[in-house]
Amino acid sequence: MFKKRVVIFLLSFFVYACASHSRPTLYPNEVFKEKGPLVARADIDQCLKSADEYLKSPEGKKVANGSRGFGTMMGGAVSIGGSSNVGVGVGVGTHDNGMSSMDVKRSFVNQCLANKGYQVLAWD
Repeated sequence: MFKKRVVIFLLSFFVYACASHSRPTLYPNEVFKEKGPLVARADIDQCLKSADEYLKSPEGKKVANGSRGFGTMMGGAVSIGGSSNVGVGVGVGTHDNGMSSMDVKRSFVNQCLANKGYQVLAWD
């Protein structure tokens, strides 16, 4: 049982760490070409910081708490109990109708960058 808890903890830490360092990749449109990659990177950093601040605000917490996302995923993983299939527990927790706090953050950053004239191509 101890090994399962360690595996679950490490899995959750890895998923959170990877998700929290995710960054958008911008489409090289006219705004990107005009400002250049250094200014674009600074704009991304500013939007990421604004998104983090928003998620800490009462309104941001309400949006993030209204969705189940990461907490539900981990609840599903922890609830596997005697099962030896961690993937099943994780999978059960991720099938909800809400947005995770990372989804909210990405939406916020996408809109922030769009307001600056950028187009987000993907997230890495």
